[in-house]
Amino acid sequence: MPTTLEFYWDLASLDESKRIEAAAQLISALCKFQAEMPATTSVATTEEELNRICAGDVTYGIKRLIKGLASPRDGARQGYSIALSELLARVPCISVKLVLDLLWRSTEATKQMKGQEQRDMRFGRIFGLMALVQSGIIT
Repeated sequence: MPTTLEFYWDLASLDESKRIEAAAQLISALCKFQAEMPATTSVATTEEELNRICAGDVTYGIKRLIKGLASPRDGARQGYSIALSELLARVPCISVKLVLDLLWRSTEATKQMKGQEQRDMRFGRIFGLMALVQSGIIT
């Protein structure tokens, strides 16, 4: 069974061309998985709907890409936001509401976190919002 796991590591590469190539390959693979699902005009607004409407790899991908936006690794935010933006643009069954819900839950800064961790969460939110806008799904 083909896997997309190897692409996620390269999304955080310091080499911009490697990040872009990883994003392109990941999105291509996720789109192929989604194309194998029954056609639908439904749009997922909850995680339960996401699990029902989208391919398993797409569901995993959207969650992982959102969580990766808060990564402290150099290059991660750029690579993950590029991939998230493209995934949202190409897989029309994911709603803005769902993305925002997942983003807010995954990037919540708490008082128990160290200053750097809080900063990473805030930057994750900024990059997530940028990816959402760049995807073109906000109408």
